[in-house]
Amino acid sequence: MNPRINSHSQNPEYPDKKIVSKNETIGGISNCPPILKERYQVIKPLGESVWSHTFLAIDQDKPSKPPCIIKEFVNLDDRKDLVFQGQEVIPTFSCNPVQLDKIGKHPQIPELLASVEHDGHRYLVQEYIEGRDLATELIEDGVFSEHKIWQILNQLLPVLEFIHDHHLIHGDIKPENIICRTKPGTNTQEFVLVDFGVTISATGDLLSIGSINGSAEYAAPEQTKGKVYPNSDIYSLGITCLHLLTMVSPFELFDIKADKWAWRDYLKHPISRHLGRILDKMVQRDHRQRYQSVAEVIKDIKYGPTPVDVILQKPRWTVTAWGAAAIALLSLVISSRLPSPQTQPLSSSTNIPKLEPRPPRLKIDDFDSNISTLPPISPSTGIIDRLSPLQTLATTSGPVWSIAASPNGRIIASGSTNGNIQLLHLRSGKNLGKLSGHDGPVWSVAVSPDGRTLVSSSSDSTIKIWNIYSGTLKNTLYGHLKDVFSVAISPDGNTIASVSKDKTIKLWDLNSGLLLYTLYGHLDEVQSVAFSSDGKTLASGSNDGTVKLWDWRYGRLLRTLRGHDEPVWSVAISPDGKTLASGSWDNTIKLWDLDSSSPRRVVRRSQRTLIGHSEKIQSLEFSPDGKTLASGDFGGTIKLWQIDTGGLMGTLKGHSTWVNLTFDPRGKTLISGSFDDTIKVWRFSPSRF
Repeated sequence: MNPRINSHSQNPEYPDKKIVSKNETIGGISNCPPILKERYQVIKPLGESVWSHTFLAIDQDKPSKPPCIIKEFVNLDDRKDLVFQGQEVIPTFSCNPVQLDKIGKHPQIPELLASVEHDGHRYLVQEYIEGRDLATELIEDGVFSEHKIWQILNQLLPVLEFIHDHHLIHGDIKPENIICRTKPGTNTQEFVLVDFGVTISATGDLLSIGSINGSAEYAAPEQTKGKVYPNSDIYSLGITCLHLLTMVSPFELFDIKADKWAWRDYLKHPISRHLGRILDKMVQRDHRQRYQSVAEVIKDIKYGPTPVDVILQKPRWTVTAWGAAAIALLSLVISSRLPSPQTQPLSSSTNIPKLEPRPPRLKIDDFDSNISTLPPISPSTGIIDRLSPLQTLATTSGPVWSIAASPNGRIIASGSTNGNIQLLHLRSGKNLGKLSGHDGPVWSVAVSPDGRTLVSSSSDSTIKIWNIYSGTLKNTLYGHLKDVFSVAISPDGNTIASVSKDKTIKLWDLNSGLLLYTLYGHLDEVQSVAFSSDGKTLASGSNDGTVKLWDWRYGRLLRTLRGHDEPVWSVAISPDGKTLASGSWDNTIKLWDLDSSSPRRVVRRSQRTLIGHSEKIQSLEFSPDGKTLASGDFGGTIKLWQIDTGGLMGTLKGHSTWVNLTFDPRGKTLISGSFDDTIKVWRFSPSRF
């Protein structure tokens, strides 16, 4: 590994970083005065590279004496002994401090405080960024999840684009030069790109051999040969992501004999094909085959993160990571929702909620007169109409994470990976607009019984309450520490239940937004939640494999249902309140009798187990009459089950990947939203099966 350290690290004395003590001399010769420019007092050295020394200092001119970073560039006469590929190396620092000052205005780039010439040496004084660099985070927390890589790309690519727009090239992107901090004034995570002391000007001719900077492990091949392009930064960012995913030196990730990358062989957990393709193109060794601009990468990640099924990291769940059966699942579940022993903050940045475009105040009766007329539903002819959707609706927000229908069945709300909620008219398929405000995937949406309010939850740890008809954000609820995976609204429309990656269940007053209760009991992430029809009982399903029943009004655990071998990702309660259905990663659905008078606190046997899915169960939904249960799995297959007998009524195929379900409350159609970017409407007529 390159011995150079991140000068902004919150932990500058981390033993693996080769930091020298306060009384030691940094390798080579440093001429930095104790107080630079009679203002910046050196506290201690932090590190060195071939061409520079780095010091922690304080700004004595400011009352708070804030910390800052001093970077001293080595005098050319001090390093004339260096030879690169038989040539004398002459360093050329072609970046004008004025350019650094301009890009330092970006909130994710350290501000340039001063540029000083002293005794023939050049010094840059930069803002100190408090936080952990990604190299330290990798060592302390282990390999990064796919969702964390998507966060890094989504946040840092616009920063790179900003730098390149100013005709600069960073030239030294690596884990040590990316700081993860808490965004000022928020509790969200932000990545900052640091160490701009050797930033290269992208104007004019290609740089000479003397201008070579960067760290060998992360530098693009052309950079090590004396040439550099803007997409050299893209290469370095891609290599950084590969290292964070594998915790293996980039040198070892390339198979020299085969002349190709072998990074997939070192993955601790599989990632999606979508992310893999993007990383492959970012790290093409021939710069002509690489992405030519940051804008091209941003365009390709528009619909990220694509889901990935990362195998459970629990001792009692052992799976062969690359078995043929598992391969079929790898692109079906997003990593941020999966059980993990590491703590992974997921929020990115908080934006002011906005509506794009704002939906008009809807008058559904008026709407019907303007929509295109659909062909009449033809009589059922047998198995064909069981396999084909009645209608496929176009989405504008990419893959669908969650879906809900209004009580009158005329509006469909779907949550997507880009943080938007799309509103569609069910009959016409017309786009009614989208609600924007979340900073991450929208895991769950729910519509109130009166049809006027929509509640959404997201990976940004928040719950948002919207007015559907005006398209305005009414309230944002803060309280969960991590992703909020599911929300449900009580039958009376007054209470919201939410469950989270932080293992808690929270109850909120929908009108005031006040937190009423927090329920504890699950040992792992809580994935799903449902109210009973009388509003008295709450059911929750968790990655710990259990379903818990709560008297939420008194914060009391009523019963724990054990029977699944793996995580429970979906729970649903029948309209009559007598049956609970739970869907699990063990590919089964269990039906539990809620009408039982059993005093047992722990129930280990379900009333019935439904077997038929070959993939993990993602979603469950009872029909409005309570006689049918619809289930959707990670492979996009939908099955319909008869509750009374447990018999399979039919199988609906049309989606190519995992699916979420909701019934039209009027009982005429089943609506499915999938990660294949489509929403499908299916004819629902149980008597025809």
